[in-house]
Amino acid sequence: MLLTHWRELSRNRANFYFVLAFPFIMLFLFLGLNKVVGAGQPGGPDFSTLVVPMALCLSLSLTCMTLTAGPIAEYREQGTLRILGTTPVSRAGFIGTHLAVRFALTLALTIAVAGVGVALGITPVSALWKAALVTVPSSVLFLGLGYILGSLMGSAQAATSVTPLLAVAIMFLSGIGMPLEHMSDAVVRVMDMLPTAYFGDLLYWVAGSPLQRHSTAVDALVSAACAVVVVPIAVKTFRWEARKN
Repeated sequence: MLLTHWRELSRNRANFYFVLAFPFIMLFLFLGLNKVVGAGQPGGPDFSTLVVPMALCLSLSLTCMTLTAGPIAEYREQGTLRILGTTPVSRAGFIGTHLAVRFALTLALTIAVAGVGVALGITPVSALWKAALVTVPSSVLFLGLGYILGSLMGSAQAATSVTPLLAVAIMFLSGIGMPLEHMSDAVVRVMDMLPTAYFGDLLYWVAGSPLQRHSTAVDALVSAACAVVVVPIAVKTFRWEARKN
C-alpha cells in the first residue's frame, strides 16, 4: 500500500516537483538577493539568517498541506474512500500509510534543506538533527491542516490552489518572511499572540539564527499544543464520502 500511495503522490508530476523544488528556489533566490542588495553592500540587510528558516517553513507547510489536501479531496470526489469500505483494505490502514509516505517525504526534504544550509556554511551541522526533531510535531500539525482542508474543500483543484497561499501566509505570520525585528512594537505585540510566531521562532532555533526571540522550550510547547488541537479537528471534519446535493 505504501507503493500505491507513492505512485499516487507523484502522479501529478508538475505539482509534485513544484512542491519539492519551491523551498530550494526561495532559498537560492534570497541568497542571490543577499549578494545584490544585502550583506554584500554597505549598510545592506543580511538575508542569510532568513533563508534556511524560510525554506524549512515552506518544506514543512507546503509539502504536508498540498500533498495531503488535494489527494484526499480527489479520493472523495472519485469515491475511492467510499469503495474502501467494501474491500479487505481497512480504512485505518489506508490513512496510516497515506500519512507515513508524506511524513517520510517531509522528513527527507527538511533534512535536505538543512543540509544545503550546512554545505553553504550558513547553518551549523546541528541543524541536521534539529530539523529532523522539529519535523515530527510540525508534520503532525500541517498534515492535520491538510486533512481539514481536504475535507472542507469541494474539489481537489480548489484544495491544491488554496494550500500554497496558506503556506506563504504562514511564512509571513511566523516572522520569517519579514523578521519581527524590523517591525514596530505594536506589530510585534500582535504577532506574539499568534502561534505561528513561535513556530517560526523554532525554525530560527534549527538554523542557529540570532533572530530567535523566545526560549526553545516555549516555542516547542506552543507548536506541539497547536498540533494537539488540530488533530481532533481533522478527525472531526474528515468525511469518507462526498456530500450529497
